Amino acid sequence: MYYQTDFLTTLAYLMGERSVNSTTSAPRADFIQMSLNYAYKAYPWRFARANATLSVVSGVATLPTTYDDNHAIKVKFDNGGIVEDLVPYDADDEDELNDGDRAAWIEVLDDGVTYVLKTKDTDVSTVRFRYQTKTPNLATASVGTPYFNKRTIALGARRDVKLGQNPDADISQDQAIFERELAKDFAAHQVQAPRKKRRTLANRTGEF
Repeated sequence: MYYQTDFLTTLAYLMGERSVNSTTSAPRADFIQMSLNYAYKAYPWRFARANATLSVVSGVATLPTTYDDNHAIKVKFDNGGIVEDLVPYDADDEDELNDGDRAAWIEVLDDGVTYVLKTKDTDVSTVRFRYQTKTPNLATASVGTPYFNKRTIALGARRDVKLGQNPDADISQDQAIFERELAKDFAAHQVQAPRKKRRTLANRTGEF
């Protein structure tokens, strides 16, 4: 687990500094958070996945406050001992869905922060919801992230530090380095991914 101080130290080293400068730590902390946000949204990270059991009342279930709507979800329910999927659809298709379609969609409420899952399947009362969590806010000292490469996040922050120092700076190379390291992190992350169970669909066996 890495914390804000870990990233600030790594960023200082990448900037050629021997230690963290307290006069620049506040804006740099913001840049680190922005870099981490970018990384979380860029790929589906296993370490950021979570499960929740949700109660469905009149076809509506309130999603966890940690839900990030930038990533795919999985929704399952127990249908008399048989686990079935509720297939996620775009909310625009709501009018095309009917009871028994085994379908669900997500909407955000008027407050702009509360998300709900909806379904027209009247026999669904509880679902298991698998999702990716939002980026942790490192502003709180006790909050860290399981992102495993602090150098990558610091490289993203260094790009923004350079822009802050000179709005006309050419950061194309810094951006390319950050994107490359981020992609390498994800590739390494996938190498260690556990094998998925083979499924059968329409009399065909394979991974779906």
